[in-house]
Amino acid sequence: MWALSLLVVAVAAMGGAVWALQALTEPQTGAFTAPEAYPPAEPPRVLASADESAPVPDLASALPELLADPRFSGNLSAVFADALTGEILYEQAGTTPMTPASSMKVVTGVAAFEHLGAEYRIPTTVVEGPDEDSVVLVAGGDVAMTVDGEGYYGTGASLTELAEAVLAARDGIAPSTVYLDTSLFTDTVNAPGVPMSDLNLYTAPAAPIMLDGGRIDNTVHYTPHHQDPALYAAEVFAGLLGAGQVAEGTAEEGAAELATVYSEPMASLVDFLVLTSDNELADAVAFQTALAVEGEMTWGAIGQAHMATLESLGVDTTGLVLNDGSGMSPANRLTATAFAQLMTAAASSQASSVFQSLPVAGWSGSLAERFSTAEEGEGVVRAKTGTLTGVSSLTGSVTTDEGRLIVFSMISNGSANPRDVEAAMDEVTTAVSLCGC
Repeated sequence: MWALSLLVVAVAAMGGAVWALQALTEPQTGAFTAPEAYPPAEPPRVLASADESAPVPDLASALPELLADPRFSGNLSAVFADALTGEILYEQAGTTPMTPASSMKVVTGVAAFEHLGAEYRIPTTVVEGPDEDSVVLVAGGDVAMTVDGEGYYGTGASLTELAEAVLAARDGIAPSTVYLDTSLFTDTVNAPGVPMSDLNLYTAPAAPIMLDGGRIDNTVHYTPHHQDPALYAAEVFAGLLGAGQVAEGTAEEGAAELATVYSEPMASLVDFLVLTSDNELADAVAFQTALAVEGEMTWGAIGQAHMATLESLGVDTTGLVLNDGSGMSPANRLTATAFAQLMTAAASSQASSVFQSLPVAGWSGSLAERFSTAEEGEGVVRAKTGTLTGVSSLTGSVTTDEGRLIVFSMISNGSANPRDVEAAMDEVTTAVSLCGC
């Protein structure tokens, strides 16, 4: 019998990935942090496991009227499926490709677990420079780095620890120059379709190393970002190291390693990006998957790696367009059917822990302030939200009163009032939980 809401990330049982810069078999830093999205002690129904013997609801008798709500202005795609069998219980325009917004992050999380594993960590390495008076900071893709081990994302790889280790390796002698090697990332700072103006407040310009996701104020989610977050991180590192200047450079092949620090495990990174809908972290995790699967860190490689993941899980990819890992690109296209198929497949794969990262209605993450008009859904609905101009989506799972686990996805495009759409989606999923039909 399934118990999806009680799934535990079995980090010890999942193999880490080996990539071009560093084998991650024995990470030196970082500690697993229990995800915030673990079900709360109350209400009790959050902790109830799904019952495979529970009746399958007749959603065709209830959903047509609910989805005809006039608040669903614009185009609406919706699919509700039985999580145990994958049977679609009701669909409305389920195979119509739509802009999914941040529901895309579910794809990112599943792909990362499938290809990297829960214990995979992102390395940041310093190697010897071209002369004795220099070192090279090799960016590995970690955007959640901190100055001293504590930052926006909580604990993370510490530049202070990295600097101290480099100085120890150099017998306490500070180099005069830090070369910044960002050669791992070979694409534009914005994903296809993402306006450059969004790279200030809603996310950072893409780069393979950042402090606190590139935020200038590391206490705020949406806040101005550094225009060159990689350079800023290198300058902070140089200051900690006592180096006088920072320059662009590339590590020489075979250069001796001086020190390496590692990100938090992928389990923690995925939990954070799904729970709080963090755009910087989502794209960074997607780049790691792209690097492992396609051998390069580009937007196109993200699309190829994620598409391959969906296909391997039996998802119908007809008409899909995958431009990024965050869902910020309005040119992305997903279907509600694809999301439902993905959730069903993930439940029985090593990506099943993505379920416990989903925000809990009325309790955590991007659903903490939702369900005010559907309070009976609090603690019962777990789902990833999505919001762009004219776009609202909700993708996740709901357990009926009888104990049947239902996966669902609703995507609305072209609505003039997203708050109304969100409230309607909250009420629909709550009605499904109470259906008794």
